[in-house]
Amino acid sequence: MRISLFGLTILFFSGCAVDTPEQPESSVQSAVTSQTISTTSGSFIGHYVVPTSADLAAAANFAVPEVDWTVSAGTATLHYELPVGLVGGTLPVTLSGPIPSGATSVTLSSASGNGTCTASSTIINCSEAFSNLGTLPISMTVVQQTAVTDGVSVTDRTAVANLFPSDPIGTVSLDLSRPVPDDGGHHGGSGGGGGDGGGGRGPH
Repeated sequence: MRISLFGLTILFFSGCAVDTPEQPESSVQSAVTSQTISTTSGSFIGHYVVPTSADLAAAANFAVPEVDWTVSAGTATLHYELPVGLVGGTLPVTLSGPIPSGATSVTLSSASGNGTCTASSTIINCSEAFSNLGTLPISMTVVQQTAVTDGVSVTDRTAVANLFPSDPIGTVSLDLSRPVPDDGGHHGGSGGGGGDGGGGRGPH
């Protein structure tokens, strides 16, 4: 009888020894989603999205033909032109900031705003908030013409262009797997959903 009880005691403590606490779910998700931001420099095809209500979502998505991502001497620089279909003209954006080795998030800034960049697969996403962009849109006529070219609702695109100046935020994405073809020339400003870019800063 004593042997049996002793055996049960051993089994009880053995069971306790192998029982380990579960890893918190947040830690598991963090390990899966954190990705080192690429330090590969180049010009890549991109995309720009303005956060809006669901009914305006189609008109708030813009193709960006060229986004420059440059990493040199520990500094990352993001350069592109805001979509012509959003701002109605040529409006370049350049943000830069330190990029430590192995960074999974990078903060960029300039006199015109700031942004935070993260990576997912081959995509670098930079959420931005702007200031000091001047009077927008530069030309509503260009915004509306670009909407026609892009095949989106002129009314909805006009609404998005009117909302952006009061809350100038958006996300630009660049795809490292889609470099801009080297045709020997600059690709200039971007339209809406791949539409033709408008002119420069014209009358307001």
